[in-house]
Amino acid sequence: MENSKDNYNKTHIPIIIGNYSPFRLVLRNEDLWEPTLEEINNISYDYVKLSRLSTFIDVGIAPFSMGIGFDGSLVLPAIPEFQTRDAAINKFNETLGILVLGGIYCEAVQPIDVSYGSLFFDGYVKQHGGSDGYNSSFHHAMKMKLIGTIDAIKLLKPNFVTVKELSIAYQTGKDYLSKAGKISPNLLLNGTSNYVKHQWTESLVFVWTAIEQLINIIWEGEIVSNVKNAKDSINGRAKFLQDYRTWTTSTRIEMLYQKGIIKKREYQLLNIARKSRNDFVHNGKPISEEKTRAALESLFRLISLKISDYENALLLDATFEMILKNQRGELFPKKTIFTKDEISHWLEIPPLPGDTNWNLGKYEIIEELVLKPIKN
Repeated sequence: MENSKDNYNKTHIPIIIGNYSPFRLVLRNEDLWEPTLEEINNISYDYVKLSRLSTFIDVGIAPFSMGIGFDGSLVLPAIPEFQTRDAAINKFNETLGILVLGGIYCEAVQPIDVSYGSLFFDGYVKQHGGSDGYNSSFHHAMKMKLIGTIDAIKLLKPNFVTVKELSIAYQTGKDYLSKAGKISPNLLLNGTSNYVKHQWTESLVFVWTAIEQLINIIWEGEIVSNVKNAKDSINGRAKFLQDYRTWTTSTRIEMLYQKGIIKKREYQLLNIARKSRNDFVHNGKPISEEKTRAALESLFRLISLKISDYENALLLDATFEMILKNQRGELFPKKTIFTKDEISHWLEIPPLPGDTNWNLGKYEIIEELVLKPIKN
């Protein structure tokens, strides 16, 4: 008789799982997700559905595909190619970067949010371990019915995207990527992900690297190739134009502007971003939101120009605005008082000493930690 482990191995395959922000469900046409507040509070929602796959997409790893869970989890087969975090993250973020280009907002998967698990033959995912990041822990806990009170409310009325919308966005992003000359979607994704978190330095490093990559692609396509194909081509000239020491990124930007390939607005934004990047690298000068935004805008305008044959710098303007709308708020909220109509659910906060509703009697006071007025 076969033991239970042998039977289990015949019902599943090992997988690598990636989780990212924001949390959203991926719905098939017939799917509904309408748990009541009572079901959320009692942890009696349909955890099985949250563990189900919703679709597969072709991400260039035939004969395999990437699975997309109902809960938004990304699933790769645990073949040798993806059995390191770096390799798995590269494929996860490449896919998410393509989706961003296609118009669906995503943030990069982080190393601590990559885990391993099992995909049962009937299309259900069991997450085992290997990670301790917030996103991974959140998905694991909600499917294990061990989710905390604060996180559980996210299951009440979550955002969602349909399988059809996901498919269209991925194909659109792939088409744009092909026309853009195979720039790295990972660089784009990490640049935007850091930007929305107010991590200006990290964002500018990724975005400027993507800009240099794209400037090189444009330079090769519009300058070097024309010299190579010219009837009166001079021997060695094309190789000279490919020399990074002579034709630096700043020089290439200047030449592309003079030839009318990039316009005034892109030229201005690129110079703001370049100077900020150089000030940081050479002098350690802090990078501001304004300079990082200039870099990000110039990147989206350059991609738009490239994929529209240099006719429309605003082709991806809606995608750029999508990134800006997902930027985290300021440290202190502008609004602190809400009307009853603006609040649908609430959770009582336990009182602390000093709160007006403190009624739990005496509490520890350490005299040297008690705040005292500053004397003039």
